[in-house]
Amino acid sequence: MKPPLPRLAQAAALLGVLAACAAPGAPRSYFFQDSYARYYADGSGRTLRVESDGAILDVTCVPLEIANGRSRDELPAAFCDGGAIAVVGRAARSGDDWDMSAYGVKPETGRCKPLFGAAAMNPRDDERRRSCWNRLWEVPAAVAMAPIAAGVLVGAATAPIWLPILLLR
Repeated sequence: MKPPLPRLAQAAALLGVLAACAAPGAPRSYFFQDSYARYYADGSGRTLRVESDGAILDVTCVPLEIANGRSRDELPAAFCDGGAIAVVGRAARSGDDWDMSAYGVKPETGRCKPLFGAAAMNPRDDERRRSCWNRLWEVPAAVAMAPIAAGVLVGAATAPIWLPILLLR
């Protein structure tokens, strides 16, 4: 009979699971950054894009996947009301970041990104980091869902073999 794991090994395993979703660095006021701008989320659900010159654009109407890596002139305004991206104002530099206090920006609350980013209700939320304690439920859920997902994938891949047999019964 094997002796149980020492408490130190159990604690290290728990910390490893908790740290699995942790992103490096402290929580930030912005949730995404590309080569042209930083993206902030305000309290009312808008997405604000701050250009390198401090111009603040309301890009809530533009999907983040499309806005990523595009300059201000390349942003598609067809998604927005009136066919134009609204310029909300200008931000002043505050150290390494922009001063967005006048716009009600909600900073990130932790260091963990969600494991189930594709299942997020708001696709922009999968870029924001939250508290690791709030994400703790995702680890056992991922462990439970992995065999189910593997079974579905294997079933779909082998359907040309077993589906005719099942239908010819």
